[in-house]
Parts: sequence; C-alpha cells; structure tokens
Amino acid sequence: MNDPVQNFLSCCQLVLQGDAVLLEELRAQGFVCAAGRWDFSLPALHAYLSGEGAVDYRHWLQRLYASDINARLREQGAAIVILDNRGKVDLSLYGLRRLPLNGVD
Repeated sequence: MNDPVQNFLSCCQLVLQGDAVLLEELRAQGFVCAAGRWDFSLPALHAYLSGEGAVDYRHWLQRLYASDINARLREQGAAIVILDNRGKVDLSLYGLRRLPLNGVD
C-alpha cells in the first residue's frame, strides 16, 4: 500500500516546483493553488489522496500528525500553515507556503 503521508509530501514538492499538470489537477478538484502554494481543508485533502491507497480519515489524520512532514518541507523552504482556524481541525483551512528567506517576507 502507498504511504499516504509520502504521497502528500510528493504532491507538496510538485506544487513547490510549479508542476503545471498537478496544479491543473488540483484546481479541477476545487483546490486553490499556484506555484509554491496550495490551500486545503484536511477532509478535502484526504478525499483527493484517498485514490492513492485509501486509508480511513481518522487513521490518515493520525499518521499525518505523527509524521515529520513540516520538518521535511522546511528543508525545502516551505511549511504547512493554518490559514483560517475555525476551532476544529476538520473545519480549518490549511496551506502549503514558502517560508520567507532570512526571516523577511
């Protein structure tokens, strides 16, 4: 079975690289994205990735939280950030963003 966290990381890397095919696919799935940025809710992200070795949502969420994905993204100058905290994980909006260089936007 494919590792859903690795699949997510691979998608993030392609978004950071500006992969036109993936960006168009994400937009077709209703995501807001551009080269270097991707906005998503966790339920929508799970639904998108579920075609790649489906894991139930709660198990997937546990694996995502237990992963080192932000540490791995920081090595590439990016991070997953909370864009709109709606008080519940499933309702909040998250985003892949490039980190500012040298602490300056």
